[in-house]
Amino acid sequence: MSKLISVIVTNYNHIKYLEQAITSIRNQSYLNLEIIVIDDCSTDGSQELIKKIASKSSNSDDNSIPRPPIKTIFLEKNMGKWFALNTAIAQATGELITLQDADDVSCPQRIARQHDVLMETKTVHNLCGFYHCYSQEDVDKHKDFTVTSSDAYNFMSPNEVTAHVYKGYKTPGVNHYYTGNFEVHGATCLFYKQLWIHGMKFLPGNMGLRCQKAEDSDFNTKCTLLLQKTSLLLEKHYCYRRNTSTNPAWLENL
Repeated sequence: MSKLISVIVTNYNHIKYLEQAITSIRNQSYLNLEIIVIDDCSTDGSQELIKKIASKSSNSDDNSIPRPPIKTIFLEKNMGKWFALNTAIAQATGELITLQDADDVSCPQRIARQHDVLMETKTVHNLCGFYHCYSQEDVDKHKDFTVTSSDAYNFMSPNEVTAHVYKGYKTPGVNHYYTGNFEVHGATCLFYKQLWIHGMKFLPGNMGLRCQKAEDSDFNTKCTLLLQKTSLLLEKHYCYRRNTSTNPAWLENL
């Protein structure tokens, strides 16, 4: 039986993109999912939209394809993405956790392909590649990307991943998660909840940590360097909208 995966969707003032982001998770080919949408005290009407989406039937329009349920969490004060992630993960029931930014889109096979590589490599942490999207047209161009069932999984093994990330960690000016010539998106991290339970939490920025640039970059760097059991799916299954960030980091010094 496939493992239950909890998908954490963090939102702050992304009402324009939110429904497409959630729909891209509900339409994943991997069906054993739990979706948790956490809103970081948005002021743009996002909360009403989230409630509307969550109240819809858990089935598709023709009731033939099961869709994962949606749980909601509404923070009463804007606390920052790192806080929202930790709050939602604490309530997640999945053995595995992954993320979805509210302004981005996951391709249909993203979670299934990542899950399979995680299992095949016996790793505990996995990421995949992404498309740089500067417009809705860019998203539409890539959002339906799929591979055929006969395509072999192209992945980077833990030793190679660790070597790349360590090089980036030791190189002045390289603060982000580093994988050589292949780019990964931090939100695509797929990992066992037990890692989080045992201390791999998301942290606020500006804490003076060498690997800190964003909460997901820091998390992924720590997982890779400390555990050395990270694999990469060398395929692009995530549409990353550029220049749409809204989440302030004003609590980074806590």
